[in-house]
Amino acid sequence: MKTVNRLTFATLLILSALALSGCFAFLQKRSTKTISSFPAETAPSQVIYTEDQWVMLNNVYGSSDYSISIGDDLNSVNSIYQVNNVSIWYIVADDSGVAWCEKSDELYSFKIFVFENNAVETVFQVETEKGYQPQNVGLYLNTVYYCFIDYDEQNVQVIAYDIATRTSNCISRADFKEKNQPYSINLQGEFLSFICSDEIRVCSLQNNETVFDCVLPGTVNYVFSASYDRINDTCAVYYADNDSEDIGILKDGEGEIKSVFTFSENHYAYQDRIECHDGHIYWISQASVSGTVSDHYRFIDYNYLKDRPTEITRTFSYCRNEDGMYLLRFNRSGEYTHIDLCRY
Repeated sequence: MKTVNRLTFATLLILSALALSGCFAFLQKRSTKTISSFPAETAPSQVIYTEDQWVMLNNVYGSSDYSISIGDDLNSVNSIYQVNNVSIWYIVADDSGVAWCEKSDELYSFKIFVFENNAVETVFQVETEKGYQPQNVGLYLNTVYYCFIDYDEQNVQVIAYDIATRTSNCISRADFKEKNQPYSINLQGEFLSFICSDEIRVCSLQNNETVFDCVLPGTVNYVFSASYDRINDTCAVYYADNDSEDIGILKDGEGEIKSVFTFSENHYAYQDRIECHDGHIYWISQASVSGTVSDHYRFIDYNYLKDRPTEITRTFSYCRNEDGMYLLRFNRSGEYTHIDLCRY
């Protein structure tokens, strides 16, 4: 399947020579402030800033070795977990812990480092030979959320794992349909999105009410990811039709996607990730073409209410919290020697 192949290929994205993706008529540029700098050999590939501490995912350059570090100061983080011969695409963190999915040749393993007992716990495991699994995870109020495709029973489940009781509960179930892949979830605050190429459904975890439900038009072939903007009751969608891959917006119940960005050939949203919040859509553009690697990643901030895009070049990762946006960028020299953590 296209999405699975691209995720496999993306293991070498930052190592490969990858140019500007997409086709905005004009892009504003804004400055950033560097708050820390890391040598490439020890630089994080993802950073999360919670209310009181930093969480860093490090990928040893050119290998499948990963480590996760935490600390209340950028200069004094401590490793909490190390693993070899896996891939880790997504990590999330809040005051209860750090959660992620790691894929080896044999297993998909969903895990969490629990702050209360300073230990890594396995939430769920399934053999890779059973078939592809979504690797997205979410954390909310001491609960881990993930999506599980049960090929034996031919259904797709959204599972909630209670960290305190170590028990799992299926909170949503749908019939598995090959044509509706890829299935995934996205959790932003209390709003949990269930995503496939046929429907996007968003529910509030506070009251279990559906706040957004939209059956997608038949012209959509794949939905790689989606993100719900609760402030404007709008969903941003990264999808493919017969002609291209696009990022678009849709309203509850309308079923028609308005494309706001079209990717040119060999260009993608890095890690299939988009985030929609308060009238803005955020993503990292990346391209599988030749050239200097630092030039081939850029952060896009698209204001869909004003049709106003902004770009930050040489940027391959971002995280947003209530204080603002933090970016990981290649250093100004244009070579892969240092990584800067910047405030946007």
